Amino acid sequence: MKRNVNSESGEGVFSLDTSISNSPSWFASLVNQIRELRAERKNPATPVQITAEPDPAALQQFVETSSPLSGLFGEIRELIHDTFHPRKIESTVAPVEVDEIWSKPKTGLPRLLSVGVHVLIVALALVPWATQPTITKANETAVLVYMPSDLVLNLPQTDDKSGGGGGGGKKQLTPPSLGKLPKAADKQFVPPDPEPPKNPDPTLIVEPTVVAPQLAQLPQVNLLNLGDPAGVVGPPSSGPGVGGGIGTGSGRGVGEGKGPGVGPGEGGGFGGGVFRVGGGVTPPSVIQRIEPQYSEEARKARYQG
Repeated sequence: MKRNVNSESGEGVFSLDTSISNSPSWFASLVNQIRELRAERKNPATPVQITAEPDPAALQQFVETSSPLSGLFGEIRELIHDTFHPRKIESTVAPVEVDEIWSKPKTGLPRLLSVGVHVLIVALALVPWATQPTITKANETAVLVYMPSDLVLNLPQTDDKSGGGGGGGKKQLTPPSLGKLPKAADKQFVPPDPEPPKNPDPTLIVEPTVVAPQLAQLPQVNLLNLGDPAGVVGPPSSGPGVGGGIGTGSGRGVGEGKGPGVGPGEGGGFGGGVFRVGGGVTPPSVIQRIEPQYSEEARKARYQG
């Protein structure tokens, strides 16, 4: 590219146009640069000296200054113009569909699965505290205690009194304990014992008794355990007697006597002394006797039916 200078009269301007010229070779260009450097060294250029005084206000001439008020009105005018006449931006790039920033994420199924798993974990963690532990109840065995009803029998007044007595014990150091008397019976199979039965489920139940008339008015104590009506309050004790009953005597009865009866006396019964029936109680007797309806000869021949 060259600069062509037109030196015709009446024209004092430069005109630039484009023309094609042959560029010198690289070797010729290098030689020219070396020559120019050598010439500058031999004849250095005179340094430029500034003779004018510095003027700071001269720089402000190159800056367009305006008052604050005019600048404010100008900005307001531009805002109004941009509001009613917005600028249109032309884009040469093809638009690309992009998801909205505030669009709702499509995580319905994963969210439901996550909530279900968390609920299941919380439920499993609360199950041991929500359910009551199974408490195994102890095997309760019902022990049937025979409680005979209080029977008060007014016997006729007679001069003869019943007699007899009994006693017992198991050679224990403590005195016989206070308790009620066992049931009276004609025969005794089991002697009385103040301690409860050790076998809660016996195969054959036999009630402790004392040998005395069943209609005899024996002393009664309102207690559940067996014992001596004249005993002391304390733990169950058969007393220092012997024979297996309760008391301080000997035998299988209750009291300080001898035998299976109750109280002082011997041989059974109640009332003192030797056992005898009395006090309105008579020995058993035949109330009605029915003779067989056959002859003496048939009886001798041992016919039956």
